[in-house]
Amino acid sequence: MHLLAQVAPVSPVPSPEPLMTGDPPETVGEATGLAWDTVVALWEGFVANIPLILIGLVVLAIGIVVSRYVGAGARRGIQRAGSDPVVSNLTERLVRIFVLVLAVLIALSIAGVSVSAALAGLGIAGLAVALALQGILENFVAGLIIILRKPFRAGDEIEIDDHVGVVTDIDLRTTRIRDFDGELVIIPNTTVFEATLVNRTHAATRRSTIAVGVDYRDDHDAVAPLLEAAVGAVDGVLDAPAVQVLCVELGDSSVNFEVRFWTSPRNRDAVATTDRVLRATKTALDANGFTIPWPITTLVVDDLDANVLQHRAVDEA
Repeated sequence: MHLLAQVAPVSPVPSPEPLMTGDPPETVGEATGLAWDTVVALWEGFVANIPLILIGLVVLAIGIVVSRYVGAGARRGIQRAGSDPVVSNLTERLVRIFVLVLAVLIALSIAGVSVSAALAGLGIAGLAVALALQGILENFVAGLIIILRKPFRAGDEIEIDDHVGVVTDIDLRTTRIRDFDGELVIIPNTTVFEATLVNRTHAATRRSTIAVGVDYRDDHDAVAPLLEAAVGAVDGVLDAPAVQVLCVELGDSSVNFEVRFWTSPRNRDAVATTDRVLRATKTALDANGFTIPWPITTLVVDDLDANVLQHRAVDEA
């Protein structure tokens, strides 16, 4: 007995539909045409706005010239008010920047550019620049604080860390000083703001000190009035405050005195006056019979050590 299996006929598998419809060359052509139409529209808009763009450029050029004159006028006004040259220079720069920004915005508005959109773009760009230039902005803020507080002015002699010199300029990023060797030192304002600062010319006077040693056998009570008179007569030493001569130490070889005198705060005046004071001090001590001793070392040998050495010398002989 044969079993016949009936198998249902299998329908043919439908062919997959294409994923992309349309002709690719026609799609590329449409995109190219759209891009070309955009370029043409932009060019036509540019050509149509050429007169306005030219007027905007003229306004910008006028703004550049006006910014220079307005900035110079602001600087002269600040100088007439007796302000520091650094403040007047900073005022000139800020006024010029403000007028230039205003001229750029007016020129963009005349040329048909949306000023609000431009300002929004500038705000975003400014934020990005602020994050990228954080160190420069710190120096900018420190420069503003220094200029407002005025711990020193242009021409003052200052000391910052290991740098000593005369302030030549202060801008919004750096402070420039000319040291006493004639070299230009540029210090970031952040360093100036955070470091210990000494303004040597802030006061009208400056004290200098020299040390003098006198022999133990001399009359020490006569040293003070002698040096006070000699140093007080030196050119450059101020009458007030008066010269002071103090006994400060009983040294190994001499009785040591400290001579304190006051001069002009300028470094060149203090150094030149100190030179004359040293010469006058030496001359006065020599003329009055005082001795500035050499360093002396005293060697003491007791009797026991002397006997040992004597016996050792005899034995070796």
